[in-house]
Amino acid sequence: MYGVSFKTLALVILGTLAIMSVQPMRVSAMPLIQQQNSPDVLHPHPSPHPKFFSGKTLIERRDAGSNCRNLSVNDLKQLPGFNKLVQKAKHKHGKGKYTIKTNDDHFRGHSALICVNEPAKVTYNAGTTKSHYCQPTTADTQGTLTGTNGTVAVTVLQGVQTTAQYTISSAASIGLSDMFQTQVGFPGITDLFDFFTTSVTITNTQTQSFMTQHTAQTTLTLTMASVEGDKCEAKEVVQQCTIPSTGIIQLVAQGTAWWEYESRTGDKDNKDAGKHYAWMLDINELSIPDRSGYIKFEGNMEVVTKGNYNGVCK
Repeated sequence: MYGVSFKTLALVILGTLAIMSVQPMRVSAMPLIQQQNSPDVLHPHPSPHPKFFSGKTLIERRDAGSNCRNLSVNDLKQLPGFNKLVQKAKHKHGKGKYTIKTNDDHFRGHSALICVNEPAKVTYNAGTTKSHYCQPTTADTQGTLTGTNGTVAVTVLQGVQTTAQYTISSAASIGLSDMFQTQVGFPGITDLFDFFTTSVTITNTQTQSFMTQHTAQTTLTLTMASVEGDKCEAKEVVQQCTIPSTGIIQLVAQGTAWWEYESRTGDKDNKDAGKHYAWMLDINELSIPDRSGYIKFEGNMEVVTKGNYNGVCK
């Protein structure tokens, strides 16, 4: 009842051996699949062959209002120091045929961007004192009777309000037509206003315009004694100023670019790194001027100041 024939035992043993021989094949196939769908982790030389990848863009272009944008291959080629990267690639990896890529899907974690370097600098065309730009005038503000004791209160504004309108006179060769958010710094003008900054969003296209405003005003109440029937008003000094000015915004490229070769190549300066299809070049190794572009703008800043009040009843 519990006996097993020799023929049956042999079949069981053969079946077990067959299962054991198949299992390692399924396990050994996994590393090959992973190798085709993930980058070579050898840094700074990540390098799978491009035929394994779709080449989709890794990083979407940033929303309007950001101070950075993706650096395209065309942008890279517009950099003053681009030829230095080309020569470095030839020195290290030879003269083989290659394709340059930035922000590519299979080079995750290695982006290339164009960013606003620092607040834009504004320069005034005729000096830094208000006498160059302002024409003082006077204006009247009427008051109203408050209470029964013949007291009149007049509410007035004191301070400065600026409105600047600028046009892009020269677009940067990188990030062309892109939108950037930046700060604009306005130097102080003696007896007019102190240094201040405003936020603007600009389009890197020649003849495009942008506007920025700044207000630093306070409300004052002048109280005056009056005789019944008198008309009271506050005389204020108003200065209207037109200030021609220019400015410059510096865009700087940063991050990494990739040289993908048609055949595997090594690194002359690091022979232990092996041979790969793609090699990373660090854009940040270029000097700031070698990886910069400049947006220039010009226009007028209109300034209105109010102050020096004098109450009069008559």
